[in-house]
Amino acid sequence: MVGPRSRFVGELSSEDDVVVVGRVEGSLRVAQRVTVAPGGEVEGDIHARVVLVQGCVRGKIFAGEKAELSAASVVEGSVEAPKIVIAEGARLEGTVAMAPQGERDASRKSEG
Repeated sequence: MVGPRSRFVGELSSEDDVVVVGRVEGSLRVAQRVTVAPGGEVEGDIHARVVLVQGCVRGKIFAGEKAELSAASVVEGSVEAPKIVIAEGARLEGTVAMAPQGERDASRKSEG
């Protein structure tokens, strides 16, 4: 957990769930779930199985299973996941891409 009065700078990798209540400047690579709690801020990319945004994200969100933006969330960047939930009141400035994981992996290989 990145606490409410904490600031983390760099790349954070974890096999466990991560909750951001403070500020992260850099990327998050998490095997399970990332929650950006109310008041939490991430300036960088998020890679996780499930991403729940209740705070603010400036960067790209890549969720292997599901991305969810709550009513109070602010996302400035892209969201890519097979399942995306955007609550009424959420603010999203960027792009949305939905495709099953296998299709996304295949298209990335053909691009590179």
